[in-house]
Amino acid sequence: MNMRGLRLSLAALALAALSGCSGGGGREPGDATGAKVLRNLLSKQGVTAKLISFKKTQGRDLKTANAEAYELWYEAEIQFPEGYEANCARETVRGRCAYLSLTQDQNFKKGEVLKSEGTLHFVKSDKGWLGEDENAY
Repeated sequence: MNMRGLRLSLAALALAALSGCSGGGGREPGDATGAKVLRNLLSKQGVTAKLISFKKTQGRDLKTANAEAYELWYEAEIQFPEGYEANCARETVRGRCAYLSLTQDQNFKKGEVLKSEGTLHFVKSDKGWLGEDENAY
């Protein structure tokens, strides 16, 4: 095999390896996707906060007979530019308090930062991963 043929073969192998890792929306959700979903969820829940950091800490595939899903664990820092009153002691449905990782009522002063840990869930669809915010990624 000549040098040009060797280079073409190596390029083809590299391309095949890359496409196997990142092909067509099949990749599991990561930091950027998780941060976007969390921002959207907090906004939809009326939480006026700024997500200042987001890090995926763990993830796992969940498969059933009817669906393929993904659970993403995260750590985040959320700042309350105007302060915030979180009434969480009586929350019975997964909502703003779950996304803030709070189980009790808590008041935040203007500019205060909350260190939060939680999970986000995604379901595989023909459009990609559907997040809890009902958007496809």
